[in-house]
Amino acid sequence: MFSSYTSVQRGEVFIENSATSTVIGEGTIQFYYYDGYITTLQGVHHVPKSRYNLISFRALHREGFNFNPKGGIMEVFKYAHVKFQVESADNVYILRNSEITVSG
Repeated sequence: MFSSYTSVQRGEVFIENSATSTVIGEGTIQFYYYDGYITTLQGVHHVPKSRYNLISFRALHREGFNFNPKGGIMEVFKYAHVKFQVESADNVYILRNSEITVSG
């Protein structure tokens, strides 16, 4: 869910099987962690035909996150505290734990 949202026409993005989908909006989302920490990401694209919620490592890095790969598991941390882990599967990383909620 977006905490702020603007309708836009930003072209198309690749989604799956070389298909494309139009970006119809852009906004801000917030992640709430089990430890009470909140992260805000701005400039998040709304791509309605995508079956997945995708967040780029580049977007996280812009917000001050760092990454530590360890044998197929990527730790994502900020201020020396691991916020979540993702696991490598078929050339993508999948959220490994469910202690994160997204709210708008």
